[in-house]
Amino acid sequence: MSAALSSRLRRITPGQLLVVAAFVVILCVLVRRGGDPDIFWHLMTGQWMVDHHQVVSHDLFTFTVAGAKWIDPEYLTEIIAYLFYNVGGLALVSIAFGAVSFIGFLLIWRRVHLEPANKVVAAIMIGIAGLGAVLVWGPRPQMITFTFTALELLWLDGYLRGKSRAIYWLPLVMVAWANLHGGFLFGLVPVGVAAFVEVVHWIRRVDGDTHKRRVRNLVLIFVGCVVAAVINPNGIHLYGYVIQPQFSSVQQNFIAEWQSPNFHVLEERGFELMLLLLPIAFMLRRPSLWDVCLTVAVTYLALSAVRHSALFVAAETPLLIWSFSAGWEKVALAQRVRTWMAPRARDMLAGAAAVLVVAILGTAYFVHGTLSNQARATAANFPVGASNWLAAHPTVGTHMFNQYGWGGYLIFRFYPDPNRRVFSFGEATLLGNKVMQQVSDVETGNPDWQQIFAQWDIDYVVDVPGAPEVLALEVDPQWTRVYDDGLAVIMVKNSALTGATTG
Repeated sequence: MSAALSSRLRRITPGQLLVVAAFVVILCVLVRRGGDPDIFWHLMTGQWMVDHHQVVSHDLFTFTVAGAKWIDPEYLTEIIAYLFYNVGGLALVSIAFGAVSFIGFLLIWRRVHLEPANKVVAAIMIGIAGLGAVLVWGPRPQMITFTFTALELLWLDGYLRGKSRAIYWLPLVMVAWANLHGGFLFGLVPVGVAAFVEVVHWIRRVDGDTHKRRVRNLVLIFVGCVVAAVINPNGIHLYGYVIQPQFSSVQQNFIAEWQSPNFHVLEERGFELMLLLLPIAFMLRRPSLWDVCLTVAVTYLALSAVRHSALFVAAETPLLIWSFSAGWEKVALAQRVRTWMAPRARDMLAGAAAVLVVAILGTAYFVHGTLSNQARATAANFPVGASNWLAAHPTVGTHMFNQYGWGGYLIFRFYPDPNRRVFSFGEATLLGNKVMQQVSDVETGNPDWQQIFAQWDIDYVVDVPGAPEVLALEVDPQWTRVYDDGLAVIMVKNSALTGATTG
């Protein structure tokens, strides 16, 4: 063992080991199996682009908006995800996206280093942050935006403290961001907030020349980012496409991830805890104007839509660590704890090392179990059995109404079969407000659902037992239930039955 390595090992503290353990444990929530329905159509879209050597430009999967222009903000992520899938299946895709999310947390940790931080406090807050966006983590393109946001905030914080000029690289990053995920739009928010903060300081004539220069530079960076995002296959039209969901009441009312957090569900308690800790954090450490404005912006986003909770985690985790670290130092007990620990340093180090070993083994076991259970989890959440029945009866039905959340899986199973094109799937902006409203009307049992079926000549339905239209069709003599496994039901119009048997 070299002298340098030996010296480094002697400098390891229990707190550092606990931080490492916290980073290991959050892999349990970052490396998730493919449970989001969109992952399936993302993979199929990526396969189409790889096979055809071109970027997708029109709808491939539906009969409701067949051939409609499709501006796909995630095309590059879909290609990369498919290449990973082609090598190692969904497990490798899950690991890849988990790695992207983990890099985001490492960037958060780099930002934490801009101020002194208590390692034990940091370990606790990292663990809480891992729970702060449980509903978002997983093999989803949104992880790209989380990690790029963490990078942007690291650069911005360093710039506003006069420690770094790395933020000048942000327009170049924006070129990649805009070709990987539509969340690049929210990447404009932090730099815009920073420019606003510097304008306020400039107006107040606090170090006027410094803040004037920063305002100029941040405005130029903001404009550079706006222009850089246009460097994509769809040019400036990408902006219109990614902005649409922000003003679509149909999407925001119907799609769960665009709705406000529901703090009655267990998965939202981590985010709720972070929200509750923020006021305490502001009392323990006086926040800067930048801290306040950034907190207001990301809190508004996270409370507006569940999908933005990861942005909240990226922004607020360092603030919580700094504040509670500062608060701990003000407590008289802190010195007593240090005094008590000093003669027991070796025992504390051994205990922290034991915690780390348990964390590594437990996380490895949990993640392996999660990924190895992919097939069973898919069958428990998606219409695998119903799809098998449809595959065994290819002549049954021509126009499907499908449960919205299952569209991606049905695409994955049946594309390009023309009789198995879906009514809807997770790319709601492509479908448009009219079709999305029709999906909502059918799935919520609005009276016009029969007119919608007639308009689209629907002759079979794949939905959950108890869905409003399923209940109505079960008592309609013109329809027959041909399949029901407790998870999915297939109803077929009698005129579309061709030698099929019920199951």
